[in-house]
Amino acid sequence: MNRKPVICLGCAFWDTIFKIDRIPSHGTKVLPERAVQAASGMATAAAATIARLGGNVELWARIGDDPTGDSFLRDLSREAVRIDRIRRIQGARTAFSTILVDSAGERLVVPYTDPSLDPDPSWLPLHDVAKATAILVDMRWIEGTKAILAEARRRGVPTILDADVAPPEALQEMIALADHVLFSEPALLSLAASASPKEALMEVAAGLDADIVGVTLGAAGALIWQREPAASTLYEFPSIPIRAVDTLNAGDVWHGTYVYGLVNNWGLSQTIQMANVAAAMKCEHFGGRLGSPRLSELLERSRAYHSEVIEKGL
Repeated sequence: MNRKPVICLGCAFWDTIFKIDRIPSHGTKVLPERAVQAASGMATAAAATIARLGGNVELWARIGDDPTGDSFLRDLSREAVRIDRIRRIQGARTAFSTILVDSAGERLVVPYTDPSLDPDPSWLPLHDVAKATAILVDMRWIEGTKAILAEARRRGVPTILDADVAPPEALQEMIALADHVLFSEPALLSLAASASPKEALMEVAAGLDADIVGVTLGAAGALIWQREPAASTLYEFPSIPIRAVDTLNAGDVWHGTYVYGLVNNWGLSQTIQMANVAAAMKCEHFGGRLGSPRLSELLERSRAYHSEVIEKGL
């Protein structure tokens, strides 16, 4: 197992998640069946996933110097994520969100980021990038993302971009800087003329220098384009069948598992298959990122699924 750290940089939120029967279409009062609160956000949830799998991981992010920030740090410290690279900004409020999850696992997310969360990345300890095994970034702190991607490229450290929905010009700038560009479906389609994920992926990948360009498709799995010496190849990786309870943070768990597989030399095919299984397992549990699996659970579920596929001759 690779013990050099993975650095995750980006989004840090405090989530309040309510489980309800259905998301209302008009003004009303809804009584939840359950409620949980947890440190979250794309980079945060990915970091927690890597830690649960047994990886050495640290989070570089910004939070406020408020009680919500205290809760964020306390919760994340339980996941063995290194948190001393998180900057607390005086007078700012930690980003937070309220999320409704219905009986089908779909969600309504209402996030709020305090404008006074200083975006200046000059405090980042970029000299530590040289000691990292990989860098994972999201699209929620562009200034920090640009700074660390540039340093990682200078140092030859592989970079992974969680390319979620953002202004198209920001997406275009960031995807040009990463070695592994992994889109959400809406983000990919926002940059392409085609409405087909497969055609859109080929279109966008053709204009990039990245080694890997992929898109996650929820229950449909993932499409991955790999640059190869002779001819680049597009691979399709189906997910496993489940009954979804909560899809919140499934993509973040996918990205965290992808990075864990990458730094531990699983190989592309195994890495994507494991990421699909981990994201599916998360969707079977309510509570956002709290449903992400431990390594032993992931390996057991993957073995069980593939044994079943072999038995059925699928």
